[in-house]
Amino acid sequence: MSRRVWVRCAALGLSLLASQAPAQITESDPVVEEVVVRGPEKTQPDTVRAYARVGEGDPLTLEDLAKVERRLVATGLFQEVKVSYEPSGPGRVRLILEVEDKASWVVAPTFVLQSDNVGGGVLYAENNLWGRSKKFATAAQVSTAESGIFAGFLDPNLFGLPQLRFSLEGQLRSDRVDEYQAGSGQRRPEVVRRTRMNSASIAGELGFLLFERVRAAAKYRLMSIDAKSPDTSEEVTTPAFSLGPSQQDASLRLMVGIDTRQNLHAVMEGLNLEASYERSNPGVGSDFRYERFGLLYRHGLRLVGEHNLVLRGEAVAGVDLPFHQEFVMGGNSLRGFVYRQFRGDTRLSFTAEYHFPLFTVNPLSFRGVAFSDTGMMMWRKLPGDRELRDVNGRVVRSYLPDAEDGLGNATVAQGVGAGLRLYLRNIVLPLVGVDAAYSVNSGEFRFYLVAGVNPS
Repeated sequence: MSRRVWVRCAALGLSLLASQAPAQITESDPVVEEVVVRGPEKTQPDTVRAYARVGEGDPLTLEDLAKVERRLVATGLFQEVKVSYEPSGPGRVRLILEVEDKASWVVAPTFVLQSDNVGGGVLYAENNLWGRSKKFATAAQVSTAESGIFAGFLDPNLFGLPQLRFSLEGQLRSDRVDEYQAGSGQRRPEVVRRTRMNSASIAGELGFLLFERVRAAAKYRLMSIDAKSPDTSEEVTTPAFSLGPSQQDASLRLMVGIDTRQNLHAVMEGLNLEASYERSNPGVGSDFRYERFGLLYRHGLRLVGEHNLVLRGEAVAGVDLPFHQEFVMGGNSLRGFVYRQFRGDTRLSFTAEYHFPLFTVNPLSFRGVAFSDTGMMMWRKLPGDRELRDVNGRVVRSYLPDAEDGLGNATVAQGVGAGLRLYLRNIVLPLVGVDAAYSVNSGEFRFYLVAGVNPS
């Protein structure tokens, strides 16, 4: 018997026990006397109970059975979930949670192939540290555009409360930052200036969730940033960022929004609407002074069975952004174009992806995806002397000679295409993603491959 049918049968039995099938809690609902956890080899029973969010003394309805199952599946910790009950006395039931753990750790190679960024590395990730759903990952990667090492810790169940979330991450990076000739219709965009940027950063975030849908968070980031002399073989050799001693960039970011998303194996369902504000100035320990505002929309819709429509829209704007904090588009963020081809202080983007099942060879699932990526990038207003300075008077952005500001000089680009995703049901993350994209602007086809887990 399938899990879905099994849960429906359990729900029907509970309905008979309560003499009706209520969609909400009523006086006739049976009360949970005990929550029993069965099956996990690593996950602690208290962790399973915490995610279920139904405890002793709570009334139980038909709706609760379905909600508990979805909550447990959405944790990403379990291959299989079964939720049932058994009578334990007059008007009382014993709630039974049967789960089968996924593999909690993985050592995997990583590989990235997209225009102007090719490389790979290795990653270790633990998804269920100490059986408490804590997550730890560390990775090293070398590629033509960005190389470095990364380590991160995530506690989505802080103090045993799924409403509290804490993360800590750090990285050492070396980026080759290319600036391209303006325009989206070039088949082979020309690099005008090439700069090497080295950085070290650490960041911590604390968030909380109310009513399973309202999420708020605060994030503090501290970074050391250092620029090298531009490549003398390119057209522009004036430094984009002052050379010399490294500078300290610190910022405080606040986020608030609605988040009902759940990843149910390979299908994402739910809505996310988020507003954010980030500020950097000497008051938070920074050598810089800039602001960033953002609005984010993400929506996952299950259409038929395992078919999934995923939408993503974003509007972001910055004020006095230094070179290393500017917005970029291209590559996986705008398929059909070169990696980080477009730069600016204002960006609008919209992506639509339709995911559908192809076939399954247990436990490996093959899924197809059709997509459309659209983006607009612009400079709102450039300084008269084409230079932006920090609080100490150092140049933190020297713009290209042909850079133009204003809506009339905005770049609008679109890419469409299709791809393939491979998933293992007993591992949380996708194994391989490959896309073929067509640039509507230039008529160029480009291919993108991500293998393993990208540290970002």
